[in-house]
Amino acid sequence: MMAEPDLIPEGFQRDQLPPSTSAELPGQAQGVFFTLELDIHEALLHKIEGWFEGRDEVVLVDYGKTDKEGLGYIMLEWEECEVDSLFLAILRDEPMVIDFTTYTRDIGEDEEEES
Repeated sequence: MMAEPDLIPEGFQRDQLPPSTSAELPGQAQGVFFTLELDIHEALLHKIEGWFEGRDEVVLVDYGKTDKEGLGYIMLEWEECEVDSLFLAILRDEPMVIDFTTYTRDIGEDEEEES
């Protein structure tokens, strides 16, 4: 059986995530919230932190355990640019990701000064 052409090879098994260009979003942050099994979320968090090390626009907002289902979750934001399209494709195609969503929010003036 042939793989579907839109599947991203390797997913979270990648050692590195190639840099990708994201459209600019002045004054806004775009984020992603995703869930996965609790027993793997911390190891995956360390991998993702390595992928985005040195990328000041990518911020780890939060991680932990959901209240209702007890799933692991990770929440990241890209400041003043869109979420990496390759990262979104991995979230879409990776079987260990239970669900994910993206959002966009305005960055307040106080937040812009802190960056």
